[in-house]
Amino acid sequence: MGDRGRLRFKVVPGNWYGTPKELWGFRAPPAAGSPEQVAVRFLLAHTELLGLKGLGRDLAHRKTLESAGAHHVIFSQRLRGVRIHRAYVTVHLDRARRVYLVKNRAVPADRLPPRPAAPIAPAAAVQVALWRATRGAGPGRVTELEPVWFPAKSRLYPAYKVRVRCERPRAEWIVYVDAVTGRVRSAWDNLASAAGRARVFDPNPVVAVPGWDPLGPGGRPRRPPAAAYREVALAGLAPGGWLGGVRVTTAPTRGRVRRPDGRFLFESTERGFDEAMAYFHVDRAIRYLESLGYRGARAIFREPVPVNAHGTREDNSWYSPAERSLTFGTGGVDDAEDAETILHELGHAIQDAICPDFGQSAQAAAMGEGFGDYFAASFFAGRKPERFRTSVASWDCVTDTRYDPPCLRRVDGAETFESFDPDGDEHDNGPIWSATLWDLFEAVGREAADRTIVESHFQLDGFTSFARGARAILDADRNLFGGRHLAAMRRVFRRRGIGPVE
Repeated sequence: MGDRGRLRFKVVPGNWYGTPKELWGFRAPPAAGSPEQVAVRFLLAHTELLGLKGLGRDLAHRKTLESAGAHHVIFSQRLRGVRIHRAYVTVHLDRARRVYLVKNRAVPADRLPPRPAAPIAPAAAVQVALWRATRGAGPGRVTELEPVWFPAKSRLYPAYKVRVRCERPRAEWIVYVDAVTGRVRSAWDNLASAAGRARVFDPNPVVAVPGWDPLGPGGRPRRPPAAAYREVALAGLAPGGWLGGVRVTTAPTRGRVRRPDGRFLFESTERGFDEAMAYFHVDRAIRYLESLGYRGARAIFREPVPVNAHGTREDNSWYSPAERSLTFGTGGVDDAEDAETILHELGHAIQDAICPDFGQSAQAAAMGEGFGDYFAASFFAGRKPERFRTSVASWDCVTDTRYDPPCLRRVDGAETFESFDPDGDEHDNGPIWSATLWDLFEAVGREAADRTIVESHFQLDGFTSFARGARAILDADRNLFGGRHLAAMRRVFRRRGIGPVE
């Protein structure tokens, strides 16, 4: 516990530099001025404590995000004009300009290194990154190359950040190559992906047609009957007859359909059905986010979300952070027929739009998968009978007998943080987080849960943890609802073994 004048706050110590990693558990008095001005004054008042003395202009204001309940001021650190990877300070203020959280990843001035030895050429770093991403098994394409300083424990090393896109298998690697030795410092596949299969229509034909047997001869899924379809209005379409509008566009889809009369009335066996499904469900989900307060200057998506409705023959779908687009596969049941798969992948897009490159650690990656499952389950909860309420992608996985009813995953499991496997797959660890979020849904209701969960992402980073995610949700409740749900939320996090939270 720290005490600076009248402010009392909790301190998370840093492991590398001996300076506090976070100040939290406090709420400063309301302050006058812009969020940036308030943030700068707060940092100047606590320069010694945070280890910011001597950084000067190397710690510069990068941007300010405005969420539904707060302002989030971000400062990034550079050394001799080159960005220091993960070196930043963020100051979080509520609507009354009261600072309530500071996250500090800045490198103190006395830990900054001298000029390095002559670096390797960027082309050499590119070759190292390509080999690491492809293992020599196929082509890769470099989409980003940036000189950076890379932190490893308490030291900084000159490096190159190289983003590599691979097609077979589909991957998007972020590789950090040491600029002096040429060895790989870090490599992470940042493609947010999920197993394919699908739930169709709104939400799926199994639910829409009670008593219908979805399996035919040989255990193969049957063609959905006419009663499974629902005719809906497509909002926000731009003129021209394509499936494109202010929130979503299917422009990346090869052979996309065009209907000048705006009537995209297809069955699931017809080529345009995948596109119509993707357009309708992404557009409706974004409009729901807007109804929660994320519109105009606070909008999460500033451009239409690009969708490739049948971009691969694999039984897989993904969100690409590099292209900021959704891609759906056609292996098995077409994934874009599945509204919950569509919203799962949109969940990754939401996280990346708020917090770029979300999911670069084992816990953050699991949180990405868990949030995607939760977002799909929450959105469709009111449209499904109790038996299917906590199941995700039941129609696509109708032949999978791991769960009853069959589904890709459930959001009501008994997993706790003790179940987390740091070396495990994010899809296996994800149910810990989705079940925690679903407990919040049950405890406080859909609107409060959805608003606080989405809002919480504005104070997270790509390397976050379950505990910080929980704490961010509590902060979001304070900012949005005056702390109305704190007690219920704390009980959820304690029951799931996630903390500490205060």
